[in-house]
Amino acid sequence: MIAGGPRTAREVAVDDFSRRRAQVEAIRRRARTMFTGGADGLEMAAALSRMTDEVVVGFADHAAQSIAPGDPESVPRDGAVIAVGGTGRGELSPCSDLDLLFLDNGGASAAFRDASAEIVQHCWDARLDLGHSIRTVSECAALARQDCEIATSLVEARLLWGSRELFDRLHAEFRKRVVDSRRRVFVEECIQARSLEFPEPGRPALELEPDVKRSLGGLRDLHLMRWVAFALFNTRDFDDLRDRGLLSNDEVRGLRNAWEFLTRIRFDLHFESGRPQDQLTREEQMRIADARGIACTAGQSSVERFMQEYFRHSSEMARVTSRFIRRHRPRSPFARARSALTAHRAEGILRVTRDELDAAPRHIGRLCGSLESVLRLYRSCAFYSVLPSPRLLEGIERFAPTYTDEISAESAELFMQILKATSHVGPILRSMDDVGVLELIVPDMRHARCLIQFNQYHHYTVDEHTLRAVEIAGRLATEQGHVGSVYRELKHPEILHLALLLHDLGKGFGESHSEVGRRIAHRIGARLRLTRHHRDQLVFLVHHHLEMSHCAFRRDIADERVLVNFCHSVGTPENLAMLFVLTAVDIRAVGPGAWTGWKDELLTELFDRSRVILGGRRDDYSIERRLQQVREDALESIDHDAPWRAWAGRTLDEFPASYLSCTPPERIREDLELIRRLNNDEVYTDGRSDPEAATLEYRVLTRNPAAADGCFHKMAGVLTAMRMEIVSAEISTTRDGLVIDSFKVIDRDFDGEAPPDRIHEVTAALRDGLQNPLAVEKLFRRYRRFGADREGGGVSDLPLRVELDNDSSESRTVIDVFAHDRPGLLFWIARAIYELNLSIELAKISTHYDQVVDVFYVREKDNGKVQGRSRLNEVRDTLLSRLETFERTAHREFVGQVE
Repeated sequence: MIAGGPRTAREVAVDDFSRRRAQVEAIRRRARTMFTGGADGLEMAAALSRMTDEVVVGFADHAAQSIAPGDPESVPRDGAVIAVGGTGRGELSPCSDLDLLFLDNGGASAAFRDASAEIVQHCWDARLDLGHSIRTVSECAALARQDCEIATSLVEARLLWGSRELFDRLHAEFRKRVVDSRRRVFVEECIQARSLEFPEPGRPALELEPDVKRSLGGLRDLHLMRWVAFALFNTRDFDDLRDRGLLSNDEVRGLRNAWEFLTRIRFDLHFESGRPQDQLTREEQMRIADARGIACTAGQSSVERFMQEYFRHSSEMARVTSRFIRRHRPRSPFARARSALTAHRAEGILRVTRDELDAAPRHIGRLCGSLESVLRLYRSCAFYSVLPSPRLLEGIERFAPTYTDEISAESAELFMQILKATSHVGPILRSMDDVGVLELIVPDMRHARCLIQFNQYHHYTVDEHTLRAVEIAGRLATEQGHVGSVYRELKHPEILHLALLLHDLGKGFGESHSEVGRRIAHRIGARLRLTRHHRDQLVFLVHHHLEMSHCAFRRDIADERVLVNFCHSVGTPENLAMLFVLTAVDIRAVGPGAWTGWKDELLTELFDRSRVILGGRRDDYSIERRLQQVREDALESIDHDAPWRAWAGRTLDEFPASYLSCTPPERIREDLELIRRLNNDEVYTDGRSDPEAATLEYRVLTRNPAAADGCFHKMAGVLTAMRMEIVSAEISTTRDGLVIDSFKVIDRDFDGEAPPDRIHEVTAALRDGLQNPLAVEKLFRRYRRFGADREGGGVSDLPLRVELDNDSSESRTVIDVFAHDRPGLLFWIARAIYELNLSIELAKISTHYDQVVDVFYVREKDNGKVQGRSRLNEVRDTLLSRLETFERTAHREFVGQVE
C-alpha cells in the first residue's frame, strides 16, 4: 500500500475499536486520579457517570451517522436510549454494570434497531459491562408490574439520547400503571425485595464482613428510600423531602455522610479488585485501615476503629431508612379494619392494637416528656407484648435530648420491671436502643455502639451481639430443651437479662473485658438500686461469664478437682442456673453455627454434675462412687456364670477414669466384647453418627504397639486430610497397653448424616494411617487435589500463645494452644507434642473464641506430669516455635500451596 493512501475498512474498524477502548480507559484513569487525590465519593460517582454518559451518547451519534450518513437525526426519532437502575441514578462505581434500556415506540425504524445493535457492540468493544434490553412502553409497564427489579430500575430512568416525547410517555405510563394504580402494593414489593437481600430472615444484623451495597445500612437502603419516596411523594430528592417536612435536617445530613462514606469505600473495593467487589472482607478492612493511616489505641486496633466508623455510618443509614418507611408505609384496608376492631384503650390515653401501642398527638408530650414517662410507656409495651407506634417513637426521639442522665428510684424500678418481660424483653430493649433511651439507663452502651471484635469467632458488633443475646434469652420462654427448661425455672430472669446486656460492654479498653465488665456491673447495679444480693449476682455473672464455657470446652470435667473448683467459684445453684443459661445464650448470639449439639451436650453435662454438688449431695456424687457404679452397670448384662466375667471386671479396673465417666455402660459392654476377641496385632476402627449432637464419632481400639505409638497425631492427620472438623478427642490407655481413642468430628462434606460408605471410607483410612505412616501424607496429597485448595483460616491480629497449666489436673499437665484456624493445624501440633515425648490423654479441640483454642491433657512417657522449669520452658518454646513455622509457611502443605 502506498504510504498516505486511503485506509481499508478493516483498518478504520480497528482504529475505531482502539479509540473507543481508549476513551473508557481514560475515564477510569481520571476516576482513579480523583480517588487518589482524596475526592468526595459522591463527586467521583457523579463525575464517572457524567463521563460515561458522554461516551454512550458519542457511541449513539456515531452509530446514527454510520447508519444514516445523509440524515443522522432521523434515527432517534422513533426510539430512545435510557439509563436505568444505578446508571440512571448517576452513581456509577468503577466496575459497575452499565444499565441501558433501548426504548422502541412499537413501530421503530430499522435504522433505530440497527443503531441499537451498533451501540451495544461499541459498549462491548470498549469493555463496558453492559446490561441492556429492547422494549416498548407497553412491554416495560407490563413487565414492571410482574417484576419488582424491573420496576425499581425504571424509577431511576433518565434519558440519554433519542425521543424526549417517547421517554415522557414511558414515565407517564409507568407512573399510571405500575405505581399510582397500586401504590401500596408497589411499596410493599420494594420493601420485600430489599428484605430478600439480607442473609437471614427477620431483622438482619450487622455482619462483620458487610456488603457495602446490600447489607443492612448499605447503599441499597438509600435506594429503597428513593423508590418509596417516588411512589408516595413523587420525588427522589432528599432535600425536597426535607423541605416538605418528611425528613429532618439531621436525617438528611446523616444520610449524605453515610452515602459519601460508603460510596468511597465501594470505589476503593472496585479499584483494588478490578471487578464489582462489594463485600468488605476482613482482608480488605485491614488494607483500607492501613491505607487511611488509622492509628491503634490501647483498646482497639486500627481496623477495629475503621470498622466502628463504618458501622456508625451504616447504622445511621439503616435507622433513617427504617424510620422513614415506618412513618409512611401504607396500610391495607383490611389491616386498618382489623386494627380498629381489635384495638382497646389502656390507662385512659393509650390505644393498644395487635402490633403497637399508640396515642393521640395531643398526648405525646405527656407520654414522652420525661424518662420516667417513657419507661412507663415501655413497661406497658412489655405488658401487652407490643412496641411503640411510629408516632410515639418520634415523640421519644424529639424529647430525648431533654432527659436527665440521673436515674431516679422510679426509673430504676420501671427498668427492672421491663427486664422481667421474658418473651418480649429483646424487642423492647432494641426499640429503646434505637431511640437512644437505653444508653441513658446504661451509659456504657455508648462505648459499645458499633464496636467490633476483629476475630474469626464473632459475626456481629458488640452492641448487636448484646441485643441478640437478650432476644434469644426471651425466646427461651417457649423453647423446648434443657436450656429453655432451666430458663423458665429462674426466679429472677431480670438479673440474667441485665447481665446479658452488660456482659461484653467491657471490650475495647485494652484490658480483660471481664474485669472491666465487673466494674461496669457493680456501677450499674448501684445505679439501678439493686439489693446487695442481686448486685452480687450481677457482678458474678458478668465477671465470670466465660468460666463455664472454659471449664466445659477446655478442661476435663471428669476430673474431680476441676469440678469442685468450678462449683466453688459458682457458689450457689441459683448462680449456676443463670450462668448456664447465660453461657448458652452468649454462644448462640455469636453467629450462625456457633451453637452446636456437642457444645449443648458438654455444657449440660457440666451443669448437671455441678447441680448435684451444689445441691448438697457431695458424698453421693464422689467420682469414685460414680465410677464404681459405671463398672457395675457395665457388668450387669454379663451372665454371672460366664467364664469371662471375672476377666471383664479386671479389665474395667484397668480403664482410666476419663473413659469410664464419658462412655455409656452399653458402649462399655460392646467394647469389652471387642477387646476379648482382639488379637495383639489387630487395629479395630469404627464410626457412628450422633444426630442429636450433629457429630460423628470415630474410634480406634488396638494393642498393636506400632499403631498405638503416636496414635493421636496419626488419627488427627487422617481425619484432617479427609476434611473433618475435629471437635473433641478422648485418648484412653489401659495399664496393660490397650488403646481406645475416640474422636468426635463434623463432616463438612455432608449435610445431615454421613452415608455408610463415607464412614467405611474413613474407618479404612484410619486403619491404614495407623499402620502405615506414609498413608497420612498420601491422604493429604489426595484430598488436596479434590477441592482442599483454599488456604482457609480467618484473619486475626491476636498473637500465637502456648500456656502450660499444672494446677487444673492432679495427674496431667494441661497445654492450651491459641492459634489461627487453618487446615492441618491440629495434626501439626499433635505431631510436635509426640516428638516432645509426651502422651496425649485428652483433647478439647477448636473451641473458637478470639482464636482457635486446642487443649491437650498430657503426660511424660514415664506417666508423670511435665515438671521442672527447664522442661516446661522446653515444651512451651518448642510448641510456640513450631506454631510460628506453621503460620509462616508450613500451613501451605495442607492446602496445595507448597512453593
